[in-house]
Amino acid sequence: MIKMFYSGTYNARHELINKDNVCEMLKDDVRSKIVGDVARTVYASDGVVVKDNPKVLYIGGFYYEKEHKGRSDCENVVIEELSQIDRCDLIVVNLRKYSAIASVTEMIYGAMRGKKIIIFCDPKITNYKISGEYWFPILTAKMLNKNIEVRFVESDEEIVDFIKNMKEDDYNDSNRRNRWSLQDEYDKCA
Repeated sequence: MIKMFYSGTYNARHELINKDNVCEMLKDDVRSKIVGDVARTVYASDGVVVKDNPKVLYIGGFYYEKEHKGRSDCENVVIEELSQIDRCDLIVVNLRKYSAIASVTEMIYGAMRGKKIIIFCDPKITNYKISGEYWFPILTAKMLNKNIEVRFVESDEEIVDFIKNMKEDDYNDSNRRNRWSLQDEYDKCA
């Protein structure tokens, strides 16, 4: 089973979401479409089997992460999501539309941990040569980890379809270290 961490900006503004309306506000979020049930993506768990692909276990991120006494909500999110990244086989990063500083941070952390990462970008924002808003973090992640793939998609539905059609064999041994050094890159250019 592929343990997948999804990283992407929520489709609703955080300040408008509360415990009474969270399911309604996030019902159209990509996480809800991946899992097939908004409620199962709201509160942290050890994982949710993806409705349309039983070979994929969604292990995070969740809207409300597990709480640790004495820590702020933000500290809880960082601690839990980095732990989820440590446990995953694959990170799916959605950099299609929104400014996603947390997603960029999660992508870099995953790259440093040698994780298999698939980055989805909008071709109107980012072209083949990786330009646009995310060029620097994407190229940095690729320099830290050879196990990164960039895909260009027109819609979030294409990301959901990709996950629904993933095959376990495509992601075997995804935790192996595939790092290379900045010096290696420099030597290639010299």
